Amino acid sequence: MKTNSFRTVIQKQKVDCCISHKNPVMLIGSCFAENIGEKLEEYKFTVEINPFGILFNPMSIAQGLDLLSGSYLFKETDLHFYQDEWISFSHHGNFSHSDKQTCLETINNRLNYSRDFLRKADFLMLTLGSTTIYKYKGNVVANCHKLPQKEFQQSTLDSQNIISTLANSIEKIRAINRNIQIIFTVSPVRYIKNNMIENTLGKAHLIIAVHELMRRIKNSYYFPAFEIMLDDLRDYRFYNNDMIHPSQTAINYIWEIFSDTFFDNPTLKINNAIQEILLAANHRIKNPSSIESKKFKELQIEKIKQIQTLYPHILFEEELENYK
Repeated sequence: MKTNSFRTVIQKQKVDCCISHKNPVMLIGSCFAENIGEKLEEYKFTVEINPFGILFNPMSIAQGLDLLSGSYLFKETDLHFYQDEWISFSHHGNFSHSDKQTCLETINNRLNYSRDFLRKADFLMLTLGSTTIYKYKGNVVANCHKLPQKEFQQSTLDSQNIISTLANSIEKIRAINRNIQIIFTVSPVRYIKNNMIENTLGKAHLIIAVHELMRRIKNSYYFPAFEIMLDDLRDYRFYNNDMIHPSQTAINYIWEIFSDTFFDNPTLKINNAIQEILLAANHRIKNPSSIESKKFKELQIEKIKQIQTLYPHILFEEELENYK
């Protein structure tokens, strides 16, 4: 860790594992899992992000892992009708729909796809957000779907609950994919719905649990997203206007550290080339019929072809479409 007159900088450290563009990565957890997943997707990695939607607490994450390692498919009786929509308490509201069959098909199609993906995945990134859980009729829910608060029983998990629950679920995942590597993160998002003290206590339990899980589970790693936000960036200008979620500037900064942690030099080099292509694809062409514009398009297409010759699994469908 380095310090200067204005801030404390968390030093970048390489880990034993390396993520390349050939490695499928599944990400499950809070909205920070989506932040990193979207960056991976942007840079053409093969990813599956939150197959149940955003999951905040470790119990819901464990339930999701159990579903992925099992064979259960959701039935009509698993759905609930509320405010003109069919909802699943195992899923985020993005899966809700006014038509029951559409809702059910969307859930089960994604579940089947994610099961196949997980069996081939090389990495599973779990982002734990909060220790607060809500139970509906005795069952932990992934999302309350804005039902009245009185319908739920609220409680909190401690580190021992988290350790035993996630260790068991990860063991099931390793039974279907014994070589998968686990990356743990604690979300930098502030969960202050009840109060700040509860948020701090919850984060402490999550951090304790994660480090004990790493001690027990081989080929598991910790990425300090929470610590980067809290101890390095450490300023409200790195939050969105809600003062809860990291800003895009913060996400980009954390992504840079993530890249230096998990990518080797060849992968970083490919990412730089991809970034140039993405920036060029967003370039506004004033006169598409001009000679300069045609030369620009030809150059970008050639750059894409050069990457795809070396790495045929990296696709640029959207970018190539822009140059037609």
